Amino acid sequence: MEKINIKDIDFSSLKTNRFQGTLSTIYHSDDQCYKIFKKMDNFDENMLYQKLMAMQDIKLDRVLMPTALIIEENQLRGYVMPRFDNSLSLNDYFSRTRFVESKDMLNAIKKASLILRDIHDQGIIFQDLSFDNILINQDQQIMFCDIDGCYYKPFRSECISMLLKEYMIDYRGELVVISRNLDRLSMMLSMFYLMYYREVQKMTDKRYAYLANNLKSLENAKLYAEILADKNRPIPDIPYLDEIIDDSDEFLIDRAKQVTLVQRLYSFIRH
Repeated sequence: MEKINIKDIDFSSLKTNRFQGTLSTIYHSDDQCYKIFKKMDNFDENMLYQKLMAMQDIKLDRVLMPTALIIEENQLRGYVMPRFDNSLSLNDYFSRTRFVESKDMLNAIKKASLILRDIHDQGIIFQDLSFDNILINQDQQIMFCDIDGCYYKPFRSECISMLLKEYMIDYRGELVVISRNLDRLSMMLSMFYLMYYREVQKMTDKRYAYLANNLKSLENAKLYAEILADKNRPIPDIPYLDEIIDDSDEFLIDRAKQVTLVQRLYSFIRH
């Protein structure tokens, strides 16, 4: 993989992305993004360097894979990846308006699930999987980003999504075991939150029925929602979401009926 000295990058010619990660700063030109890590100890830096080098020949059409590594004094400081223009995260894209077509949302989730299958087929556990790391553009194309947080044997990562952390650690009090099922669990938790604006462990039967009575996809997922909400029951084998999504689903979701005043104010401040 090509290596670029950070001193050779003209940051004054780049723009700062509107949305940023907590552990990195993202810049972009017309066709490329530059991800610069804010802080990383030597062990993690070396592990990530080896992992990205080991993954350099992997081809995934719908994943923003690194195209060059950014180096400073022989240490990894970031990487370059293609830019996915005019895109937002799934969470932001489907939170912009009061009324949302469930068909569009479920179609996007199904596409993401099919991409996840391809990722797993390459021996990668995405691990830091959330709908903040899955992008959608104006043409409804889907792209995964932030692949550096993945697990690629034998190279580990400490990254998990906040939604998964709140469910597995804060709610269930369990250790996170890296597996394909963990990715499928993350995607299902993300689907529930995107469609309901509520974590599955905080979902009432009445709230779940609001959409499930109108959408076969959520009726198909109802048993999993019930099991996951009960922390005394073991986590089951979670299906890929394309297996449960029904293409005939059509229902106009009114976001105003789902969110609290605090959530509305938070959404307004973010945007």
